[in-house]
Amino acid sequence: MRKVGALILLGLSVGACGVGDEDYTPPDTDDRNEELGIICDAVFNITGTFVAGTPARPAEIPTGCWPVGTWTFTASVAENSCPTVPALLSSYRFSVGREEGADSAGWVETYTWAGDQASVRRLKVTEGGAGDCEGGLELFSADGTEFWNMKPSQDGGVLAGTGEYAKYNENAR
Repeated sequence: MRKVGALILLGLSVGACGVGDEDYTPPDTDDRNEELGIICDAVFNITGTFVAGTPARPAEIPTGCWPVGTWTFTASVAENSCPTVPALLSSYRFSVGREEGADSAGWVETYTWAGDQASVRRLKVTEGGAGDCEGGLELFSADGTEFWNMKPSQDGGVLAGTGEYAKYNENAR
């Protein structure tokens, strides 16, 4: 038993060599944007309103996310590393519809973006951890070098949230 303990202790002390090595250079962790081809970026604050639509929330589903209705919001720049402020629309609006699927397939949602359909990469609403609805609207510029990721969150009739912008050195679609 003594020999095993001595070997473990010897192994631990040998394994500790090299700590404090003067030649160690930590990896560069600030090159994410460079690796992705991002020239500059920005962060937005989102505010807006939610107007419930049809069908209304059924009595048998009293809590949780019920995204059916019209989501309308604006974005303002909170942080910006770009030489010019990223372009923003005067407002953003999408609608969510919901109906029961055929053959008891559950609810089927439809999403309608009020802007240029060609710019939409993704439009969805998911339920957040507190049961609130969190929207996700991802847009690209026509040439694919600009990307807006808007994330409104619904709390009753009020929308709040954040957004992100990235300017790429080439088409990122």
